[in-house]
Amino acid sequence: MDLFEKCENVDSKDELIEFIKALHHDLQVNPEEWENLSLAAFLEAMESWMEDTTDMGCLPDQPEWKSLAAILYIGKIYE
Repeated sequence: MDLFEKCENVDSKDELIEFIKALHHDLQVNPEEWENLSLAAFLEAMESWMEDTTDMGCLPDQPEWKSLAAILYIGKIYE
């Protein structure tokens, strides 16, 4: 299962913890696939995506575990 699929399957706190571990591992073994390698760039990407998706109505007011995983995943790829 790839990282995006793992993100899509997060439905509990324990699955979110496992996803965060997988995200960390992915950074270590595939840094060339990451748009945002520094913590500052990663956090900025998460912030920008949340602002953009909130404006479009894509981010729920009461997020689920999967939503939190998606926000973390977006930190990897969003510009």
